[in-house]
Amino acid sequence: MNVRTRASAQSAIAPAVIIRPIQPDHLNDVRYIHATAFRSQAQSVYAPKELDAFETMVRTPGYVDKLMSDSLLGGWLGRELIATAAWHKAETNPDVSRITALYVRPLFERIAIGSKMLQAIETAAATAGCHLASVRAPINAQKFFQSMGYEMSGRGTRPLGQGIVINVVFMRKVIDAENIIDFATYAS
Repeated sequence: MNVRTRASAQSAIAPAVIIRPIQPDHLNDVRYIHATAFRSQAQSVYAPKELDAFETMVRTPGYVDKLMSDSLLGGWLGRELIATAAWHKAETNPDVSRITALYVRPLFERIAIGSKMLQAIETAAATAGCHLASVRAPINAQKFFQSMGYEMSGRGTRPLGQGIVINVVFMRKVIDAENIIDFATYAS
């Protein structure tokens, strides 16, 4: 897709995405989006066994239970779920929000939907009283979060199960209720 075509797609699709909470009957779609988006975006960074371990983790009941305990939002294009984003307040500091899942279906990557989803959860977190957003990002997502104003605060690993861990970066950004974006398409 050339720059002109991508800009046209971005201007047409991203504004049409409606953001609203995800209900349990869409969890199979959530799993599909997470598994395919991670494989698509991370295949140049992680080994095949790490990609497979992530997909296996996504298919576990514990993964979905964790997502449902977070504030889980979906990006909808018509009746189709095309993106997800989740966050919760940090257990140790209620002023800090933890971004736990931000994924966009591969067909809809790089047309500002991830940015829109991230801004929606930052808005929700700031409205809930958080002043700092943090994320444990896969290595492949570091540039995206930097482009959204996040700074790296450290490096670490994320266990995926089966004795497999992946390298991640810890990132954070100051957020506040005065500088949040009001989304006319955000439905609570």
